[in-house]
Amino acid sequence: MNAVSSRARRDIDGQSLPHVRDARLQLLLDHWLDGRGEDAVPLRSAIDPAALVSVLPNIWLCEFNPAEDRFRMRLAGEEINKLYGKNISHCYFDEIANATFLPIMNRRYRRILDQPAILHCAGLIYFSNSSPVVGERLGLPLRMEDGRITQIIGASIYDFPLEQLDFGVKGEEMAEIYTPILD
Repeated sequence: MNAVSSRARRDIDGQSLPHVRDARLQLLLDHWLDGRGEDAVPLRSAIDPAALVSVLPNIWLCEFNPAEDRFRMRLAGEEINKLYGKNISHCYFDEIANATFLPIMNRRYRRILDQPAILHCAGLIYFSNSSPVVGERLGLPLRMEDGRITQIIGASIYDFPLEQLDFGVKGEEMAEIYTPILD
């Protein structure tokens, strides 16, 4: 991943993305926006978990490894792990997504890093028993100390009690809105 280009930082505030409905996602977005200061993309070290307590169970962090051309989950909150039925921290995307869904995940998250952009998704998640549920997700790029943008912090909110699940994720149909960070 390349460092942020010389293009100008786009001014974005919490009101710039009215489609972000869930208050926990708005909290993450506001914290990310505050953390970027004058930069286009905040440093990973600018993210303070103590400021995100109400959304921590829904937070995930993934990292792109260019040498392997793969994404790996670095951490996943309790609600994310419940959805997958296991702790997916340190799992590669190809270990947690089926072959049909994997290219969609890779495309989404590569765009967050490459453009760079904020991703907001909302729509249906399908399970192996064909039960659809509503979900909302936010993905935000993070910059490393060397300037490369290789990580994404995000949160996923699901409209159902996850502790009642005993089936796997099969796919999703979500509307995707990308908000560019650079002009």
